[in-house]
Amino acid sequence: MPCLLISAMALSQASVSGYVYEDSNKNQKKENKEKGIENVAVSNGEQVVLTDKNGRYSLPIQDGQTIFVIKPSGYMTPVNENNLPQYYYQYKPKGSPTDFKYKGSAPTGELPKEINFALNKQNESRNFDILVFGDPQPYTEKQLDYFKRAIVNEVKTTKKNAVLGISLGDLVGDNLSLQKPYAEVMKEIGLPWYNVMGNHDMNYEAKEDRLSDETFELNFGPANYSFNYGNVHFIVLDDILYPDPRDGKGYWGGFREDQLKFVENDLKLVDKNKLIVVSFHIPLEHKNEDNFRNSDRQKLFDYLTPFQNALILSAHT
Repeated sequence: MPCLLISAMALSQASVSGYVYEDSNKNQKKENKEKGIENVAVSNGEQVVLTDKNGRYSLPIQDGQTIFVIKPSGYMTPVNENNLPQYYYQYKPKGSPTDFKYKGSAPTGELPKEINFALNKQNESRNFDILVFGDPQPYTEKQLDYFKRAIVNEVKTTKKNAVLGISLGDLVGDNLSLQKPYAEVMKEIGLPWYNVMGNHDMNYEAKEDRLSDETFELNFGPANYSFNYGNVHFIVLDDILYPDPRDGKGYWGGFREDQLKFVENDLKLVDKNKLIVVSFHIPLEHKNEDNFRNSDRQKLFDYLTPFQNALILSAHT
């Protein structure tokens, strides 16, 4: 579970508030002596706000949304036993659909009165390395073991100055019960690890795109988020529209409107001198619209235009 302080339940809320604070004793509970951190971005997956001088934020929230802190440079969120950053609270009062082959979240119940996010200071250089994986995609435990012995064990000894890692989707091959074992394998690298959703990581029973990532969210957190490290702003997006909105069959590369709003609102608060690194699974194919929706690609480019430097990472092919 995300490392948060959850206070007494409120009877009914259309908004959520809390603090982003420096967790000086690292117990992941906000105490009176621990100060809030000003000007940290927090999002509900669409809107993005900055904390005030006391580290406090407030956001509207709807069923199915995730509240998350956008890690600022010079700070780090807690990580769990598998080195997965813990920076979010998922609000699913009724839980995920119960008819999916692979389970999602249990009902979270009523919204907590307050959701607080712990951060700890860390030194971050402007020059650093990251590890990037694409399509591990094991279909069986045996294939996952091959991946561990052939790739992960080697990377453990050659990672050198890498400070974090990102996997660009297709973490597993349709068998979502392998997502947790995959995370257990990846923890051996010993770095905070961020994950992108791929088309082989989806709940295929989903009848709308918003529900296609329920198991992914259970195991890895939100499929759309951002964070900072040094002078770089990272954005991670689920760019798989499933079912395909054109005919209800298969999938299509693109973004929902709420995702594009998140990118727009997120980048409004980012220094224009920062390098922007955007990670997703399906490449921005430009030859025709069979693989990626043209209007979504153009909107993403429009949002990136004010920045001098941008890097796009994808996998899939």
